[in-house]
Amino acid sequence: MSSIDELIQELDLAEQLVAEFSGGYSEDFMSAEEFHKALKISIEKLKGGDFSVINELWFWFAPTCSWDDFVGMEGLDLGNSIHARLSALKNLNT
Repeated sequence: MSSIDELIQELDLAEQLVAEFSGGYSEDFMSAEEFHKALKISIEKLKGGDFSVINELWFWFAPTCSWDDFVGMEGLDLGNSIHARLSALKNLNT
């Protein structure tokens, strides 16, 4: 399985988890529902081969950013894993 496939697999899990949350607030999103919608769109773009979403996803999953704001400790390990995968991909593309 490629690193992109593993990332997409984890992003799919993240999308399912954040769908369970509502309300809240982060710097970039007014609610968990808004974040969920944006995440779902970015995952679909990535699945379609649009790697331009990597930077956006990297920021959302960075420590203390949108992911942490909405899912907190429940998604900490998953978020950290996704961020590490995104960081590795960013480093390959720079």
